[in-house]
Amino acid sequence: MLVTAPGCKSNGSSADGDDTGTDGDGTDTGEDGGDEDAYIPPPGGMRRLLDYQYLNTIEYMFGPEAAAVANPPVDPSLHGYTSIGAAQISPALDLVELYEASALAIADAAIANISTLAGIVPCVQSSPDQACYTTVAETLGHLAWRRPPTADEVAAIVEIALEAEAWGAGDFYAGLKYEIVRILLSPDFIYVVETGVQDDGEPGVYWLTGSEVVTRLSLLLIGRTPSLTLLESAEAGNYDSPDAVETLARAMLDDTRAPEAVSEFFGEYLALDDISAKDTEAFPLYSVALVDSMVEETELLLRDVIWTQNSDFRDFIEADYTFIDSKLAELYGVPPPENDWDMVMLPAEQARAGFISHASVLARNSHGAGNSTTRRGLYIQQRLLCFAIPPPPPEVNPQLPEIPDDTPMTLRELMETLHLEVDSCADCHRHMEPLGFTLENYDALGAWRTQEQNGLPIDAVAEYGDYGVLENAADLAANVAMDPRLGECIVNNIIRFGRGSLENPSNESEQLADLYGAFESSNYRFQELLVAFVTSELFLQVGEPK
Repeated sequence: MLVTAPGCKSNGSSADGDDTGTDGDGTDTGEDGGDEDAYIPPPGGMRRLLDYQYLNTIEYMFGPEAAAVANPPVDPSLHGYTSIGAAQISPALDLVELYEASALAIADAAIANISTLAGIVPCVQSSPDQACYTTVAETLGHLAWRRPPTADEVAAIVEIALEAEAWGAGDFYAGLKYEIVRILLSPDFIYVVETGVQDDGEPGVYWLTGSEVVTRLSLLLIGRTPSLTLLESAEAGNYDSPDAVETLARAMLDDTRAPEAVSEFFGEYLALDDISAKDTEAFPLYSVALVDSMVEETELLLRDVIWTQNSDFRDFIEADYTFIDSKLAELYGVPPPENDWDMVMLPAEQARAGFISHASVLARNSHGAGNSTTRRGLYIQQRLLCFAIPPPPPEVNPQLPEIPDDTPMTLRELMETLHLEVDSCADCHRHMEPLGFTLENYDALGAWRTQEQNGLPIDAVAEYGDYGVLENAADLAANVAMDPRLGECIVNNIIRFGRGSLENPSNESEQLADLYGAFESSNYRFQELLVAFVTSELFLQVGEPK
């Protein structure tokens, strides 16, 4: 822990922002180590379906009406990702009641809109009789549980359906309702099993089975459970090789659902839902609708780079164009596009470039009434470069002092005085403030400005390490885009999201190096990174089940 002078902030993580800690926001914390020479994957086991995966799967099986009434529990986050939380955080005691209420509502909606389920199990519409209960248990159970139910399990499900039918005075759909509820309340639906089969030649290493592979792949790339046809194909051994997995992955990336599923990753990685409210007196353009537009701008640029262009991901960091609506046009001080969300060129005179100068990231890393050079620099270091900066000691007062009226100064001058001229503070803040200084021409809402609210001129020129002198935000974006840590950081984060565990540099160095190299050799195309990841040992293997 850093030793700091009284009243000095060791960094902006909680003193001037909210990206605290060293393992939740793009840092290189790994799982507990092990022998560096013996590669052991993270433990296998079970993890809960994430809320969006649950909802998408319900829609696939029962239709949009059922998905609309489904209400899975809120996902807990750990190390910045709900997938890690779903794998490692013990479930709360009220989850059973929440899942039960959700299953009952889903079953009612499924029966009221029976055609979707009939597409999977035709007899529920064509021949609704007691024999159909067995077909439902076998077919829907197989799909929902991602494995064939045993004969005993089928019998138990059918028994519940028959009891419910008798209770419902012979109504087939009364029995079907509770059959659906029984299937959805099973841990086999709620939890994804990833235990694998042990590799005889490598103790402690387990290869995921075919059905486990296609399930993990489908949840990552299209956001829902795999189809019954795909499960049966996997169970027949058709996805037991990396080449077959690659073919499937590329097909899934062509699926119309892939962009939405990948956006779930970027939603957690970039954390733009944390944009705080702004003082409307100081920032009269602020509104919830404007914040929505900020996030949409970033989403559209991501989709253009990853899906429309399938180009170098670094374009996201330093693109000279963006997508705006009339609200953002007013904020940016540019003519509105002919149609909302048309592509426009960024105004060169504002030195904007890519995501780093989007209003979304600028507003997210600002206070309600003013800028924060610390938050902005910290966000870039932790989120984009995976550079760990320790949190401040608990005794540090995070509040900035008031600037005396008789000695006006810029925010930069205040930060230099408090953070960079005290050695114990500068150890951390020298990695944040210089990057934040280059963004001072954008206010807490992301609008261009040339002077502070007190009228003092802004100096955005800064110097930082190997980046050298940075003239403005465009210079910063160019340097971050070319920083080799950016590609490695993206890789680390997709691993965390995709498999529900942290990367382990001390134990997975060779596998990580291969994935870093694959991303680089693909000219940093994100789709190619996904293919390389899902065909790697990092994705296809687990350790001893916990």
